Amino acid sequence: MRFVKRRDLKSSEIDLGAAVLDCSVGKLFASDGRELDLRHQSREVLMALARKRGETVSQDALIEEVWQGRTVTADSVAQCIAEIRRVLEDSDKRIVETVPRKGYRLVPPPAAATEATGHQLRRRRLVLFAVAVLVACALAFTLLRQAEPPGPPVIAVLPFDDFSPPQHQGYLSDAVSDNIITLLARYPQFVVISQRSSFTFRDSDLAMSEIAERLGADYLLEGSQQYDGARVRTMARLIDGATEASLWADEFDVPLNELLQANSRISRKIAGAVGEKVVDMAEPRMSEGDVSALLIANAAQSRIMRNFTRESLLVNIAEQEQSIRDYPESAWGPLGQALSLRIGLRYGWVEGDEDAIRKRMDELAHRAVELDPNNFLAFHALGRVLMFNRDVDGAINAFRRAVELNPSSSFARNALAQALAFVAKTDEALEEIAEIELIDPLYGHDTNWTKARIQWQSGACSDALVTFGAAPSMPVAANKTLAAIHHCLGNSDKAKAAMSDFLGENPDWTVTRERAVITGVWAAPGLADRWLAAMIATGMPL
Repeated sequence: MRFVKRRDLKSSEIDLGAAVLDCSVGKLFASDGRELDLRHQSREVLMALARKRGETVSQDALIEEVWQGRTVTADSVAQCIAEIRRVLEDSDKRIVETVPRKGYRLVPPPAAATEATGHQLRRRRLVLFAVAVLVACALAFTLLRQAEPPGPPVIAVLPFDDFSPPQHQGYLSDAVSDNIITLLARYPQFVVISQRSSFTFRDSDLAMSEIAERLGADYLLEGSQQYDGARVRTMARLIDGATEASLWADEFDVPLNELLQANSRISRKIAGAVGEKVVDMAEPRMSEGDVSALLIANAAQSRIMRNFTRESLLVNIAEQEQSIRDYPESAWGPLGQALSLRIGLRYGWVEGDEDAIRKRMDELAHRAVELDPNNFLAFHALGRVLMFNRDVDGAINAFRRAVELNPSSSFARNALAQALAFVAKTDEALEEIAEIELIDPLYGHDTNWTKARIQWQSGACSDALVTFGAAPSMPVAANKTLAAIHHCLGNSDKAKAAMSDFLGENPDWTVTRERAVITGVWAAPGLADRWLAAMIATGMPL
């Protein structure tokens, strides 16, 4: 990117380095006063970003403001952003920044960047020289040291672009991408990156090689889908993570009820593309009703992950109750409802006869397994219900089966780690956490939460605090764990502040309710008593 020295700017002008944006007329001008070519939509996108410069503007907001209700996809925004960057010579994306999973932000370069003094240039040369020396040393070390045996290939499946009409957009593409991950995870010949890490790069403008480097992946699978209500067109491409070369590509145009069958073919072709032996698997079929139930389950999961609140949960319960009625032969409604009811009881967000709710949770979870015995999420739901109903050994068996069915599922492994810790198998629990950190390098708050609690349980409270703080964010419910950690470290004020934050969202929670939840589940000797003592000491009402 080049920066030019300019005259004093008018109040309506913004210096964007290689050009000046005159907001009064919505045009870009070069240093010689020449107007720079920019399509109308691209000018409108740039103006929308300029009106909120320094702030993140979502793709949806840009589509609403620029296209005003006309049907377009996120690709239209991406094309405008690419054109703006080209005109601004913003190849390093420092002026028009991509904020992963949120949108874009216009960041005009600081005035100080317009010129570099001779002193600064000399200092840069020295820095570059030092870097060159370090690189040479590192290269020599790499060449001289004994080569390590290569590990198995690592594959990351990126979220598929969705080119469906608006009424069909959203969860279908994620469901298909996740199913490919599940199928690939059954192959022991390679490692599959978890959905939660690979989906971080949704709508990212990063180069494929940079995404592969951040994920530690040798290969990337990208693709797109278009669903018209009857048929699904799926396009997929396998990419070399280092060279960005296309290794394999194909297109599938199938009826909706053959959707999973098509995904099975995709997964086998990917395995062949990386030179691995493909396991012969039966191809599951999915009815149109089952797809609809899956969409509801995915929507519910997405909602509660974005907004872990009572309000979100109650919406999920209502939607999944309707799913059970409309699609009685699908496992997705029962397993989703079993999980939702368990969360509701765990956090006091549902009312009614608790024994009756526990019984219905159990019936729903077992029904899900009966309907789809190869669905790892059905066993995950069963494990959650069994553990909440104080059958920890049964829960551990269910979680182990979920992991067998999908070794790439970080949340199935996370649930198994929790259950193992409850019965004092902390070493095994931490081994599961280590597996999550391998397959899910960008794992979310729940793994930090579980790991921190296990470390607290083991008495490694300083490590637990570091682990807890390493998560980018934590739900309010995690503040009980934070309070216990601070109490363990003797940080009385911080412990009480964390408990206060928890009680602010859960004002009716008491030690009596906490004891009822963990009794019979937290079977490790002394664990429940130590936890309850920490809750009392940090201010939880009796």
